[in-house]
Formats: sequence, structure tokens, C-alpha cells
Amino acid sequence: MNESNGERRQRDWRKWVDLTQSASIIALTISLVSFYRSYFYVSQHLEMTVTEVSYGTNRGELYMTVAFSNGGNRDAAVLRAEPAIWSKGNKPKPEWVPVAQQVAPDVPLVNPRTPLVVKAGGVEVLRLATLLNAAEAEKAIVAAQGGAFIGIRVATMNSDGNLYRQEHPVARLQLDKNGRITGADPAIHRTLSGFSDLDAAPPGDSLTSNKQTPFVWAEEHYR
Repeated sequence: MNESNGERRQRDWRKWVDLTQSASIIALTISLVSFYRSYFYVSQHLEMTVTEVSYGTNRGELYMTVAFSNGGNRDAAVLRAEPAIWSKGNKPKPEWVPVAQQVAPDVPLVNPRTPLVVKAGGVEVLRLATLLNAAEAEKAIVAAQGGAFIGIRVATMNSDGNLYRQEHPVARLQLDKNGRITGADPAIHRTLSGFSDLDAAPPGDSLTSNKQTPFVWAEEHYR
């Protein structure tokens, strides 16, 4: 029996209604998932990568570039980022000592200034600049490691108000037999978690060079 025009229109109408209902259900599901992720589901994820280290020994200028990537769905804060040197000072054990002397009056220690907010899904790049006298670096030798180590100290906070601190070597200054700086090698080859407490001593990680290994350079220095 041939299908009448009325039956055909009724069948087409039912298909259109079914398609509209399916589209509405999909849209509602997407909306609910988005609402849940925005207001209920919390993902705290911050990564930091040292992308460049350079040290002009004869000028004593130390520069670092550090990238912060927020892969979570909540904002994160970088409270502090500063270069440091592994030194005993007057203490029995060595530790990371901040280096905070401006290269020039118009060159900030950290640019952009901290504290700063890394938006959810965003990236912020910090440029650190400080003076590190070569003689001071040479005196900071830890004999067991055979070199002077430059590191980074970072303090972060997640959206829940939890505080974290990371300390890690970024470069090993090569020294000749007279204790003079002749160059530098990277001491970090990986991305670090910004929401973890890390207190890493020299010599740093043991991974081989890769895309996350910073460029390190140092001029030879003579007394």
C-alpha cells in the first residue's frame, strides 16, 4: 500500500521532533557539564619551566626566564620568584641563599612584578635579573660537588589558599683547578609542579638534555 501524503508528513514531523529533542538533550548535557566544571569541579594544576639561564661572569649579570602554565580551571598565584646560590655562609650546612641586587636602577629584579595571578588556562613568563659577583660565586663552592650552583626559589598559592615552596638548582658553574669560573651547565631538565613543596639540593636532576633543558651560558672569568 502506498504511503499517503498525510502519513508521510506525519512521519517527517516525528523525525524532526526526535531530532530537536536529541539536540536539546545534548545542549542541556553540555550546559550541565560546563556548570559543574565551573562551579563544582576543581582542578588545581600549575607547572613551571626554567626556559633560559645566562650569566655574564665578567659583568656579574645573572638572568633567568621562568614560564608558569596553569592547566587547571582555577586561578593560581606566584607570590615570589628569585635566583639563589647554594652557599654555606655562616651556617654549618649549605642552603639556597637569595641573590637580590639589581643589575641597574631601571631593571627590576622580577618582571612582571610578583605577586601575580596566573589565570586558569593561561601562561605567564617571568624574567629575573640580578647581580652575582663572580668572586662570591667562586667562594660558594661546595667541594663535594666541584662547582658553584645557581638555583631558583619560588613560592606559589592555589585558589584554596594553600602555600607551596620550590627550590631547585638550575645551573652549575664550571670551575677550573684554581676555583675560577670557566662556563656553566644546566642542572635542570624537567618541568616542576607549582603546587608541591620541593627542596632540591645540588647537583639537580639526572635527566639528559631535552626540550625543557634551559640554555646556559657563562663567560670565563679571571682574577
